Amino acid sequence: MLSTFLKLLLREVSLIARNGRNSFIALGNERRAAMRLDRLADRLAGMGYKIDMLRKRMEAGLDEPLDADASLREALKSLKEDIRSVRSQLYSLSGPGSSPRLQRAFNRLSAIAEKTYAAADKLQWEIDAMEPQAGAQPAPACKRSSA
Repeated sequence: MLSTFLKLLLREVSLIARNGRNSFIALGNERRAAMRLDRLADRLAGMGYKIDMLRKRMEAGLDEPLDADASLREALKSLKEDIRSVRSQLYSLSGPGSSPRLQRAFNRLSAIAEKTYAAADKLQWEIDAMEPQAGAQPAPACKRSSA
């Protein structure tokens, strides 16, 4: 009887130890995931800062065309697509089952992504307004209005 009780007790202790080990592993995985999300948020915040600095330089006035070859506009377009993808993935990953640490990381990244997207979009529009795209031709004489 005592040996059966010891066997049951040892089995329970091993289950608790195994579950405890698994929960520590899960906590470590959540922590690493949250740290990765924070690093991505920091990178996006840095891009937003660079975009703001470029906009300030534009407002101060430029001596030469900013984006004559349209490479900056393409880079901004690509950045916006990447941010859309990140936000879509965040939406699918975040949920009520996530830990508070992960939720904070999701929310921080989402807020920074939204702000950076808006800054990139605004800069792209301002560049388009300042400089016509390369290769744009004036309308043919028959299409021009005579106003």
